[in-house]
Amino acid sequence: MFARVKNFFLDILFPAHCIACSTEGSFLCRPCADALPLLPPCCIGCGIMTPASISNHENSETRRRELAGHTCDRCRKKTPIRVFLSPFPYKHPTIRRIIHDFKYRRITSLSPIIADLLIYYLQYYRIPLSEHTIIIPIPLHPRKERVRGFNQAELIARHIASRTSLPIDTHTLMRSTATDPQTSLRAQERRINVENIFSYANADHIRTKTIIIFDDVKTTGATLEQAARILKQAGAKEIWAITFAH
Repeated sequence: MFARVKNFFLDILFPAHCIACSTEGSFLCRPCADALPLLPPCCIGCGIMTPASISNHENSETRRRELAGHTCDRCRKKTPIRVFLSPFPYKHPTIRRIIHDFKYRRITSLSPIIADLLIYYLQYYRIPLSEHTIIIPIPLHPRKERVRGFNQAELIARHIASRTSLPIDTHTLMRSTATDPQTSLRAQERRINVENIFSYANADHIRTKTIIIFDDVKTTGATLEQAARILKQAGAKEIWAITFAH
């Protein structure tokens, strides 16, 4: 109740302006949202475009429908992530501003806007979401979450869950080790930085389920990879990864 009242008065005192063109009314106006460049789904390993297709599965005669964003055959043996979806280029100035204002200026009102853009992307590429799917946002270390005041991945994931009627799980995957910020590290250092940072608990309910791990940005993918491996160990049937940008 207090949060709603606070936001009401903040909206009156500081009305929202589009972060791209400064038009008053919302943090991202419709023309600027429509102008954002959508990236086609690609393999999380090598980055080649992977549209929806029908292919032989595991060198057998079995035919399998591959979703857009599926991991290519060459990379399939290297990663437990089977589908990767990430609509926007992080280098785009509006996308970077959205992420920066959301995470560091704490404009949490951007989270439903980000969720809506992601839902549009799933619909555009006809990505079916099974009822046997669970969304798991990448957790922050508790100390970092206390400092920031929220987990940006969880806020967005909750909006996605409410729009898709999928359950969200914020208890099974745990971040047991605090790490240095990934943005300051090189690719190899980022992989080392996130080794063994996750653990899991009470995983019975994720067995035989498809898990969507969600984060705001993919850089090298090291964090997503570590989370995916832990969840596979916990018994998840299949792992997808969704991020807002990469």
